Amino acid sequence: MSNNKKIILDFYKALENSDFETLNTLWHDDVTLTLIGSTPVSGSFKGKNSAIKLIENGVLSNLKFDTVSFANNWNIIAAENNTVVGTMTSKGKSIYDKDYNQIYCQIFTIKDNKIYKLHEFFDTSLVETSLFNKEYKVR
Repeated sequence: MSNNKKIILDFYKALENSDFETLNTLWHDDVTLTLIGSTPVSGSFKGKNSAIKLIENGVLSNLKFDTVSFANNWNIIAAENNTVVGTMTSKGKSIYDKDYNQIYCQIFTIKDNKIYKLHEFFDTSLVETSLFNKEYKVR
């Protein structure tokens, strides 16, 4: 197994075990997280502290932590050079008592044996309705 693939394997195992201490050691100091869409957690977040703050304040604070299973199903699809691609699902309830059963596609760039970039694709409507209690009206 390549070292880059092992780093992402460690990433998914840390999430699976809700081991955020280990997760935070995997981020490069200059990491950039880019989350798609126009949700409150979408955009580009630069630096390790921004990444940690996004995860803690943008995601974790909106979940009933005792109901959540992170990375309950994950798969590393491809690993070549410094790029690793994976998919992951999570399940749980939001603080609004709404189901948050999400699927992610993640593209990682590794530098200096750390996660240097993460592009993340997910159901943006689910983020808005479950994590941020946004209501959509059918026309």
